[in-house]
Amino acid sequence: MNKTYITAAVSAALLSGGLFAQALVTVNGQAVDSSVIDAQVKAIRADDKNVQDTSALRRNLINRLVLGTVVGQEAKRLKLDQSAEYKKTLTQAREAAKKSGADKKAGFQAEWGMFESDLLGQAYAIHIARSNPVQEKDVKTAYAGFEKFYKGTQEVQLGEISARSTAEAGKAVAELGTKKSFAEVFKKYSADESAKKAGGVWGDYVPLKDLQQSASPIYAAVKDLKKGGYTAKPLQNGRFHTIFYVLDRRDIKVPSYEQVKNTIRRDLTDARVDAAVQSLMKKAVIKSAK
Repeated sequence: MNKTYITAAVSAALLSGGLFAQALVTVNGQAVDSSVIDAQVKAIRADDKNVQDTSALRRNLINRLVLGTVVGQEAKRLKLDQSAEYKKTLTQAREAAKKSGADKKAGFQAEWGMFESDLLGQAYAIHIARSNPVQEKDVKTAYAGFEKFYKGTQEVQLGEISARSTAEAGKAVAELGTKKSFAEVFKKYSADESAKKAGGVWGDYVPLKDLQQSASPIYAAVKDLKKGGYTAKPLQNGRFHTIFYVLDRRDIKVPSYEQVKNTIRRDLTDARVDAAVQSLMKKAVIKSAK
């Protein structure tokens, strides 16, 4: 029971926004106590002094606690906390804490409460996975869709030069036009400190299909560019004016079924768990405490 199937992405999708921003809440009649949040903040800051006690941190902790409470309530209703597997894991964790002395440290009770909540979440996820297992035919169907989606398409390795102004971006475009190397122009004109750490190069090749779905403006700008091509008209991205450069372009090699079947099976399992959690959240009665 060491894998957390309830992902951060699910939490964000279900609890985005400021619904629980500053108020304490009740979850199906069970109160989320401010002392729990206070203890968690204290434990986190004791572990990392650089973490600040902010409203964003508290909101995230409340959101996590609400989600954990909803799932934990269902896990207990199903008596998953009474299973031998759950009890064994809990006992081993408690013994390890005692052996290391962690149970004597300030904030341990808050950390232990978070651990128990996470463990209940994992127990629930495993229950869903076992109750509704992914079949081989499901994996094959998903692979067929995956293969059809990417077959015959290409992927690109992109570099980006993010200049501070349109004038600077224009100069960068002009120098690329004189056949200066991407690295040389990037070093001279890029103003994005985070991009500088990677030399302006996106780490992995990106399928054009993925760009089309997730970043359509970039896709539209680079889809017809060959290797060595660049966007003559910079794209504005916040305070930057960005030129995209195609470092490489190649046909996608779709992996075989055997290569990806386990990954697909995990993804389908995670999707079923996520759907079950979303269903619980939709039915839950969550109210701001008065």
